[in-house]
Amino acid sequence: MAFDLPAGLTHPYDAGREAGFTYRHGLTFIWVRGDSYVSVQRGRVANARHVKVFTDAHPGHDVLTDRRPVVDVIPAPSTDQWRDSGVLVELADRWLASQRAQPRRSA
Repeated sequence: MAFDLPAGLTHPYDAGREAGFTYRHGLTFIWVRGDSYVSVQRGRVANARHVKVFTDAHPGHDVLTDRRPVVDVIPAPSTDQWRDSGVLVELADRWLASQRAQPRRSA
């Protein structure tokens, strides 16, 4: 389910600036520097035209390099924490817990 992005969220493929990424639960969570939201994308998404993977912690999951839809957004706690991987992991885990507690209906 892709949707219109809220103000304060840049599509990661179009960002052109630094971003924090984490791959958890089969999803990629991306927080672009300066954004008020973290985007959620299905799969292991690099949001880049060219990628070199030097060390792969998830070799069974292909890296998707094309533009992928944002399937959900998470309000970011503070824009100055965008590069803190611990904060991003915690947001991802809390998002998954909320999805399991109240699953969305498919359209």
